[in-house]
Amino acid sequence: MSASRLTMLSAAVLLLVCAVTLTEGLRMASKPRKCCFDFAVRQFPLKRLESYKLTSQLCSNPAVMFKTYAGKLVCARPSEPWVQQYIQYFDKKYAEKRL
Repeated sequence: MSASRLTMLSAAVLLLVCAVTLTEGLRMASKPRKCCFDFAVRQFPLKRLESYKLTSQLCSNPAVMFKTYAGKLVCARPSEPWVQQYIQYFDKKYAEKRL
């Protein structure tokens, strides 16, 4: 095999390895960090909650994750009326802190 063919073959293999590495990295980057699969079956006491965040749209179940003062996460369905009330409470609370 000539030197130029060997160089071309090496370049092709290197390009293939780079492409596989890049696509794998993009696939891993698109995975959500936390999703909810179990949900609170009844209303959680507001006084025990510190904050909330919505789960990623990449999660199979839309959810609201409430963080307790103890550092635990409680998942709730965003369609529940009490969840909507808590979201409004925290949004108002943190909007006032920013002023």
